[in-house]
Amino acid sequence: MFSGGLVMMLAVLAGLAVATWLRGGEPLLREGLGRGASLLLEFSLLLVVSFLAAGLATALVPRDLIEGSLGPESGLRGILIATGAGAITPAGPFIAMPIAATMLRSGAAAGPVVAFITAWSILAVHRLIAWEIPIVGPGIALLRYGISIAVPIVAGLIAQALTNR
Repeated sequence: MFSGGLVMMLAVLAGLAVATWLRGGEPLLREGLGRGASLLLEFSLLLVVSFLAAGLATALVPRDLIEGSLGPESGLRGILIATGAGAITPAGPFIAMPIAATMLRSGAAAGPVVAFITAWSILAVHRLIAWEIPIVGPGIALLRYGISIAVPIVAGLIAQALTNR
């Protein structure tokens, strides 16, 4: 019933609650919990819709396609496909993380999923075009991007090596 991640987050929540109460008593604790509840209300519908969309995508995309393209036997090709997919995914974590979870549930191996998440995090093409090039200029933006291209591939290969033992 309780996953390790939930237990860890409950422990963090309890620690923060105690620290908040020690710092400002009940008023500060109520303020902090109220802010958290506001965030929950603000993002809960988005989370629900995102996970429902991920479930539909899981049903829509044939499992054998995912297994063949991103599964344990896909090797470097699967990692490269996932890196490309991550780089062109123009979404925040509410979309990208359900996509990664869908990949796992559909038979993708750890290497391609790690490559996808890493590429989404550091190689987002939309962020490069909309933010980096206009703000820091094409020289630095493209230099950073070029240097970073290898990171998701290396991360995927490491994940693959660690999970194939």
